[in-house]
Amino acid sequence: MAKKKNARANDEVSGDVNLSPMIDCCFLLLIFFVVNATQITVAKDPSVKIPSAVSCTDLKDAKGCIVINVYADPDKMDDKARAKFNKTFGGRADVIWSLADANGKTTGYSVNQQSELVTAITKMKDLYKNSKGEDGKPVKVRAYFRGDQNTPWERTQGAIEAAVKAGIADHVFGTRAAN
Repeated sequence: MAKKKNARANDEVSGDVNLSPMIDCCFLLLIFFVVNATQITVAKDPSVKIPSAVSCTDLKDAKGCIVINVYADPDKMDDKARAKFNKTFGGRADVIWSLADANGKTTGYSVNQQSELVTAITKMKDLYKNSKGEDGKPVKVRAYFRGDQNTPWERTQGAIEAAVKAGIADHVFGTRAAN
């Protein structure tokens, strides 16, 4: 009897599944997708310029606008603009942003002075905080960025970052065609 039990046990087929072929297929699929997947890259074309406005309108309601001027390199300015720039900033070539305070005094800021620009924008924003418009409603505080078409985008981006750090999310852009 014991002999029959052992014979039956040996005749039964094992229920284990061999996973080696499935693992091989998974690795082959993984290698296939890794090889065929392309990394998305954005090529920068230096000939692409920031678009300029074809037509413009005057800013209807300038109340509450904090005007931030963004400058191009002085050597890319026309003679008239360069003379005015040099007169305003005393020949400082490192100035890329300027902001006029409530008294009309224009202060220039360099790349290393972005935190000072944030502080100045915050002070201007606080001046408008309790202001009321002609209709009695609170004034909407906006950052108004002005520049010419030769201004590098990085400089405008730095000014936008400063305005956002100062808590201003509403932005208006103005541009002037280079002569």
